[in-house]
Amino acid sequence: MINLFFIFLGTALSHAQKNDYMWLQGYDSYGGYDAHLGLYFGNPVMNFNYSPVQITRDSLAMFFNWTNTSFSDSNGNLLFYTNGAYIANSLGDSIENGDSINWGIWMAEIDPSHGSEGYLTKDGIYALQSLTNSNQYYIIHSLIDTNDESGGAILCTLLDMSLNQGRGQVIYKNQPLIIDKVATGFTITRHANGKYWWIMVQKRNTNCYYRILLDETGPHLIPDSVCGGATYTLDEYDFPMNFSQDGSKLISVGYYAGLNIFDFDRCTGNIGNALNIPYPFLADSEWTCAGLATSPNSRYLYVSLAILLLQYDLWANDIPASVDTIARYDGFNGQLPTYFCTAQNGPDGKIYISCGNADTVYHVINNPDAKGDSCNFVQHGVYLPSPSCGIPSFPNYRLGALPANACDTTIGVNAVQAAKEQIIHIYPNPANTYAIVDYGFTDWNKCQPDLEICNILGQVVYTQTLPMYSGLQQIDISQFATGTYAVFIKRGSGVVAVNKLVVVH
Repeated sequence: MINLFFIFLGTALSHAQKNDYMWLQGYDSYGGYDAHLGLYFGNPVMNFNYSPVQITRDSLAMFFNWTNTSFSDSNGNLLFYTNGAYIANSLGDSIENGDSINWGIWMAEIDPSHGSEGYLTKDGIYALQSLTNSNQYYIIHSLIDTNDESGGAILCTLLDMSLNQGRGQVIYKNQPLIIDKVATGFTITRHANGKYWWIMVQKRNTNCYYRILLDETGPHLIPDSVCGGATYTLDEYDFPMNFSQDGSKLISVGYYAGLNIFDFDRCTGNIGNALNIPYPFLADSEWTCAGLATSPNSRYLYVSLAILLLQYDLWANDIPASVDTIARYDGFNGQLPTYFCTAQNGPDGKIYISCGNADTVYHVINNPDAKGDSCNFVQHGVYLPSPSCGIPSFPNYRLGALPANACDTTIGVNAVQAAKEQIIHIYPNPANTYAIVDYGFTDWNKCQPDLEICNILGQVVYTQTLPMYSGLQQIDISQFATGTYAVFIKRGSGVVAVNKLVVVH
């Protein structure tokens, strides 16, 4: 143990799946300073390459409404971003042929402002890298194309960032994957082989879900839908759906349908063991904003319902009985009421919740793996330098494969996760109260890893089994003595990766 400590102490290289490390927002990026409100409009940028997250203001000339995603390379460098109306590269330039995505009746006739001010679908856009060309990216997005906003289609746009001298070019756009009255929001998780992706879409006025599989041939619709749980109506077109961080649960919530929780088979895309939890109070609510997110360990489900934040224990024998009201809206107004709305897991292990209005704050769950009040939820706990309406949408890019032979090999015969084992990254470093271990490039196909921390004498001071579906783990080091420690990722007695941690008090 001591020998390994000194062998690896000088190694500093690190790699991880950091495709969601840059969050871009901004309700009115063109507005500049508003003397009446006493604030600057622009684009808040959350950069998770820093710990704590670095939040700055930029002028990207893109107006984000609700539809919002971006994509960074494996080192966390921004490649492109989109508001659902057009796509821009990291230089802030509109990408060639990247205009007029989601073009249809809604944008052309009903509300043309969406073309310049950002599209209006919550969780309605995601970016996934091609499995065969690392320069190409599929942007999957939902189309509003009817007067009643019931949802019109799920579309695909293909982007190649190697074209146009590295500025990017859209090869094709708005190619239909589904044409039907579907939810405007959808959700994505990685296939059990650690390579493909499942895209799940609700079909309105039914209890059925479309399945789109992204594999080496690109995204394509699986012919048979899967059904179960409560029926969602056209009135619930923009209520959220999400996967647990480990991909084992598909969760949705509706105005009338309440909360639906399914077991999800990452091999086949099937759902089962439907659990419905009614929310009768929502039917009488004047505010319908909602959000869903699970803790990094996938034990706790958080449901934000405008004025309520609820927590459920998904490992409990009686999930409905495990409900805990974490918070009620405290009445705080920034520019507008700061309700609890759409939620997104951050790469730092926290959960961020938007306010549902163009405001300069997010709410934050600092320790979502903890039960009840120990989750440390802080209302309006994150300050943004400019107003933001929604929050970006990302899948769990760090989700790995299930153990070998977990799937029927007719799906994904050669699909074993290609992630390389790397030297782990630890930040902040030096640290005094907590440290985050970034182990996102361990090979999940080789069984679950363990974390071990040793002092300079080689004595084990901390050990933990690491979640296979995460890649980031926060460790409380407040009781560690000042000094230098070796941090190991292990499988059994074998060392996978190691780095040093310096603790100062």
